[in-house]
Amino acid sequence: MAHTSVRAALISGGMYDRLYERIPEFEREAGVRVEIAFRGNHPELNAHLAACGAEAPYDLVSTHTKYAPSQQHLLATLEDFDTGDFFPRLLEMASIGGALYAIPRNIDLRLLHYRTDAIATPPATWDDLVRVARQVTRAPEMYGFALTGIESGMFGTFFELAEAGGARIFPESLVAEVNNPGGRWALGVLRELYGSGAVPPAAAGWHYDEAHQCFREGRAAMTSDWPGYWGSYRDPSSPVRGRFAVARMPAGPGGRVFCYAGSHTFALTRAGGRNPGARELLRFLTAPEQQALEARQGSVAVRRGVMERQRSTAAEDEAARLDLLAHSIEHDLIVPPKLPYYPRIEEILWRNVRAAMLGEVEIPEALAGIEARIAECVADAA
Repeated sequence: MAHTSVRAALISGGMYDRLYERIPEFEREAGVRVEIAFRGNHPELNAHLAACGAEAPYDLVSTHTKYAPSQQHLLATLEDFDTGDFFPRLLEMASIGGALYAIPRNIDLRLLHYRTDAIATPPATWDDLVRVARQVTRAPEMYGFALTGIESGMFGTFFELAEAGGARIFPESLVAEVNNPGGRWALGVLRELYGSGAVPPAAAGWHYDEAHQCFREGRAAMTSDWPGYWGSYRDPSSPVRGRFAVARMPAGPGGRVFCYAGSHTFALTRAGGRNPGARELLRFLTAPEQQALEARQGSVAVRRGVMERQRSTAAEDEAARLDLLAHSIEHDLIVPPKLPYYPRIEEILWRNVRAAMLGEVEIPEALAGIEARIAECVADAA
């Protein structure tokens, strides 16, 4: 291949950055110079790409199955990529209107992480979680539960709770049905956790990395966390190494468990679709070797072959975690629909939910506001 260059905009953070250490290897082997021209967390990356307008000045970008529909105008289709080893459900999630727009990097869903030296049996329901979190809190040394208090983390926790309570975030009408007993129960769980002091006060401003770090440093007895952080918890430098375990997410009042999920992906822009170097970089970043690297850190592989090898060599606790993840993928998964205005829905929800959690507005007012604002979004889109 003739020498060429690739400009990339990538998501950054504790569970993502290790993969990018492999890019110099790609540059040497492919004779392609890679410029990572933007790195940021998901909200920063999404805002940056939105500000690019009709043409992003990149060849390859990180995206996500829930955000890609709002970025579709920037992206190239990828029908000619070999995706035979990928799980079909993930390819379906990465497609829009039947066309593939991205290559899956992982599948993300949360499990309950708990300290085995503080909690003998993990709570099976959210109501039990609230009770246990309050019991074990010894602030400021130890809080009962670490959560993400803003943006997609706040949205995701409420999504799980609302659906478990019997409310609907995305019914057939696409106008949220949350101003009901299920929605009130869901917001009540969050308000009691925060208002009782079982959640660190600073969590109201936390992204995922901060909530993860709180649990990793031993300052929380429980958290709901993503597979990509697993390796950090088990690292020899981790204060909770050997002192935590994972469990299925808690159930709602009716016994149902729901796990907010999606898939991180890599995609080519329209310019990148015409750049041979960008296409080679996309193949490199999603190759089995790179999938195996991220699987060793804890991510859930989306290639059948990598998943099979991961299971065959797993230690006992890792095998148990993979079984839990497989069970949750089969039974508990909830995935937002593919809506170009999805980021607006997420913004409406998390801001109203956070305000209610903090006691800034009453719960019925927050729920009525969510329904009214989302109805406006749906009407605008129509």
